[in-house]
Amino acid sequence: MSAIRGEKVTFRKKDIVALDRLPSAQAEDPIIVHCPPPRSPMRRTAKLTCGFLGLILLILAAIVFTVESGMFDKPLSQQAQAALNSVAGPRYRAEVGSTVIRFTSDFRLALEARNVNMIDQQSGQHLSTTGSVRLGLDPLQLFRGRIAVADIEAEDIALDTALLPSGNPIKLDDLRIDAMPAAMEKIFSQLDMFDSIVTRGSTNSVRISGIDVKLADTANGPLSLVVDNLVFAHAGPSSLQLTGEVALNGEVAELDVRAEKEGGQVSRVVATLKHADLTPFALKRNDQGVIRQGLSAFVDLTVSATRERDGAQPALAATVDVDPGLIYADGDPQELSGGQINLVYDFAKQTLEIAKSNAQFGATTVPLNGALIDLDKLDPKAGKGFGIDVLVSGGTAAPGGSGEQPLSFDIQATGRYMVAGREFLFPNMTVSSPLGALYGALHVKLGDKSPEISFAGQSRELQTTAIKQLWPFWMAPKVRTWVHGNLFGGTVTDAAISVFIPFGRLDEAAGGKGLKLDANQIRIGFDIAGARMNVAGDIPPVRDTAAHFDLTGPVATISIKSGTSYFPSGRSVGLGQGTFVIPSAYDKPLMADINLAVSGAADAVGELLTYKPIRVLQRAGFTPDDFKGHIDANVKAHFGLLSSQNPPPAEWTAVMKLADVNLAKPFSGRTISNLDGTLNGNPKQITLDAKAEIDGVPADIDLTEPVEASDSAARQRVITATLSEEQRNRLVPGLSGIVGGSVKMVLTRIDEDRQDVELDLTRSLLELPWIGWSKGSGIAATAEFETSGPTDNIQIRNFRLKGDGFGASGSLNVGKAGLISADFDSVRLSSLDDFALSVKRSKGNFDVSVSGDSADARPVIARLKSGSGDEDGGNADNTGVSVRARLKNVIGFNDEKVGNFQAQLSLRGDKLQALNFSGITDSGEAVVSQMKDGGVINITSGDAGAVSRFADLYQHMQGGLLNLAIRLGAEGGWDGSLDVRRFSIVNEQRLRSIVSTPVGNEQRSLNEAVKRDIDTSSQRFQRGFARIVSRNGMIGIENGVLRGDQIGATFQGVVRDRKGNMDMTGTFMPAYGLNRLFAELPLIGVILGNGSDRGLIGITFKLTGKFDQPNLQINPLSIIAPGVFRQIFEFQ
Repeated sequence: MSAIRGEKVTFRKKDIVALDRLPSAQAEDPIIVHCPPPRSPMRRTAKLTCGFLGLILLILAAIVFTVESGMFDKPLSQQAQAALNSVAGPRYRAEVGSTVIRFTSDFRLALEARNVNMIDQQSGQHLSTTGSVRLGLDPLQLFRGRIAVADIEAEDIALDTALLPSGNPIKLDDLRIDAMPAAMEKIFSQLDMFDSIVTRGSTNSVRISGIDVKLADTANGPLSLVVDNLVFAHAGPSSLQLTGEVALNGEVAELDVRAEKEGGQVSRVVATLKHADLTPFALKRNDQGVIRQGLSAFVDLTVSATRERDGAQPALAATVDVDPGLIYADGDPQELSGGQINLVYDFAKQTLEIAKSNAQFGATTVPLNGALIDLDKLDPKAGKGFGIDVLVSGGTAAPGGSGEQPLSFDIQATGRYMVAGREFLFPNMTVSSPLGALYGALHVKLGDKSPEISFAGQSRELQTTAIKQLWPFWMAPKVRTWVHGNLFGGTVTDAAISVFIPFGRLDEAAGGKGLKLDANQIRIGFDIAGARMNVAGDIPPVRDTAAHFDLTGPVATISIKSGTSYFPSGRSVGLGQGTFVIPSAYDKPLMADINLAVSGAADAVGELLTYKPIRVLQRAGFTPDDFKGHIDANVKAHFGLLSSQNPPPAEWTAVMKLADVNLAKPFSGRTISNLDGTLNGNPKQITLDAKAEIDGVPADIDLTEPVEASDSAARQRVITATLSEEQRNRLVPGLSGIVGGSVKMVLTRIDEDRQDVELDLTRSLLELPWIGWSKGSGIAATAEFETSGPTDNIQIRNFRLKGDGFGASGSLNVGKAGLISADFDSVRLSSLDDFALSVKRSKGNFDVSVSGDSADARPVIARLKSGSGDEDGGNADNTGVSVRARLKNVIGFNDEKVGNFQAQLSLRGDKLQALNFSGITDSGEAVVSQMKDGGVINITSGDAGAVSRFADLYQHMQGGLLNLAIRLGAEGGWDGSLDVRRFSIVNEQRLRSIVSTPVGNEQRSLNEAVKRDIDTSSQRFQRGFARIVSRNGMIGIENGVLRGDQIGATFQGVVRDRKGNMDMTGTFMPAYGLNRLFAELPLIGVILGNGSDRGLIGITFKLTGKFDQPNLQINPLSIIAPGVFRQIFEFQ
């Protein structure tokens, strides 16, 4: 066994067989025996190593647990707060919410401070708030005993710069152009120092997120600067890069700064800021937030700098790319289409060059070049400042709305900035173009407020196009807009411009007051000739305009000297002296006043009145072709210039002097011609005050017509004319039978259908033929009434006739053929009248009805007594008139009246057809008239004296029984017999003259001849008889006989002719009863008595002269001639 034990047996790997493969393991019920493997040193070593590592892990876990549990947080917070307070100074106090040490995800140790606040101890306000600041420490460097900050992260930082102490502003006094290379080198040195610190500190990256900086308030309100995802890192072994997002008031800009190193130093820096918003710095708003002035645009800024070193020249350049935006001046925007400003520093010349820059304003392009240099390099004695040279070459001016072709232009300006006075001086400025040049000077002085700006320029000659294209949009912008759209062509001469903007005025303008310059602060003036100027509305432009333009403060005035306006119809009007004034260029809406003198043919001026804003002729129902003649007009208007400003409706007035103007179109059915006067018009009404011919009748016209039917202006039409009879019949037909002679007439319009008529009838003959009343010429009378309806049926209402002692009121209907009907409710043709009158016409005949208390019958009686005595032998008018009267009293001549009067009168022309009446005299006796067939009128009365006095036939008769039979003749005359019985003659002076007048050689009277005094105061007569004849206005008596108790008489002759004269002869016989006895004797009566009605003794007489006072002639020889012999001595 020992041998076996000591024998070394060697098994190969393939000899090792697993126990489950041995034969014993193949039994049906195998026995499995487990044999533990032998322990090896490696296993023990592994266990030892694992235990050591577990101990280390346990220690690390304990450290992590201790750190993460915050055991060191409180002491760290106290130490951090103390450290910050010592750094912040006495004014500010630091508060640290907590300071913790934690492990990061990559097992770096991170020191984190949370909720760090800096508080202003004076105000108690928070200056800044930091959410957290975390420093990532490299643990390997910590084991080596070094603190290496691998990463820095800051989040949620808020800073209010308004609470920081204010510092001194940057002044241009301290800046020099030639100092830029030194400043650039200083910046490179700072970058080198920063790079070395980062390198020594092994800091790989710095990340800042959520920095919110509240900057101080500006004119646009508070500014908020938010920096997010700002990362500083090594972009490579030889470069540094800073990237991030910078948001200003919510507008995000991208920042990218790259610094390249060479030879351990920063050799080149390129900084880019894309999409930077200029609005918070360059735009000003008023208190209501409305934009007033400034720039609204985004820019991309690129600055590149190359450091001077061996083999490399220094370089400094900046490029500003301006995105499209808007420029505002006094609230008015101007399109900025974009631009690029290229700045390059010339190290050799020590100048800052503006290289190949440009700006675009819509279609206007401004290529810009220039340079800035220290002033003392140009003039050592000039003092501190900068020399400035600006050149625009090949620019194109094409402002929108000018209506002109683009204009090429150049601008050259040389000036300087004086540091001592803080002012820019440009004494030599030239704006030149192919259409003329402008020379000027600019002075800008800076101060604590907005700058003071003054500019003066002048030009000897410029084309109007150049003025329009080069007019700056901010200078009187509303006037500029009007000039762009309304002034074309022509040449401008002697142009001058001066602008002065005081200190602070631009700030006031931005505050909402607007840039309103007074008369001492802005003046633009020039003469213009050959221009085309749009006036107002649709009125065709004024061509060949010669005028002077003057803008003084807010007032723009164009003084027009001459011009012509041509219409599409081929008509034209000439313009004389006039003005076009914009009274306030700063107001909205922009309004203008025009005062134009216009002259031309009437149809041309009429066409002018058809255009807006006047547009009155067509609304009045006329066309230009309706006017012929000449018109001189003065047109004034107040209207808005810019429809976009929603101006109020235009106000205008037109005063036109008319000379021999004819209206081709009838007006109100009348032909108007030879108009001479004044026509005034405005948007509401047209008034005419002129002399004209209406249907050939001279008249004065006072007319007012509304422009629109809906206008409130009251229509008025007053026509005054003095009409002859022929003219009156044309103008007011149908009155020929009522009014004769000349009439002064005033027609006044009441409404569309009615007009008031006032007639002065003093020089007229007024006649009412139906009742025999008339008014002669020279008797003052007026008539007033209203007329309406067509000419074939004129309605006359409210007729009022007034005269001295007479009048009437009522209504009438008048047609072309004359009076149709009339109703007078009150007629007083004399002081005795008080009745109503109704007239109706049917088939050419008139039916007249009279009723009332009293009527003066004297005109009717006089008409009946006159008969048909027209000189032409009769009136050709065959009109029939039927008069029915019912009156309480009818007044006749000699204060006689007939009561309870009823009458029916019928006339055909001047021929009496029927006369039937009845009444009672004052004595109570009846008077009755009846007209029988055959034309015989029988009038009877028991008081012949009253009837005689009533009819003014004879005044000295009293009592008596009257029987009068009259036969009407076919030619208009009449004849008949008068038989009066038992009456008296009282107080007949002519009878007294007959019996008492001495005659003959012996001068004996009839009283002496009969040896007694014949009583002539009252003589009774048994009978009076005579045959009466009326022919052609003459009344004659044949075989007249008076038989009385004491006297008698025979008479014959003409009682009254047409001229009112009497020519009668007769024989007067005293003691008629005894004297007449001789006439009754046979043969003796014939010889001595001369007939049955003649006596032995008598006297012949003759009455001649006027009917009212005839002359009495007596034949003295007839007293002694008895009977038949006395006929020898009768008057022939």
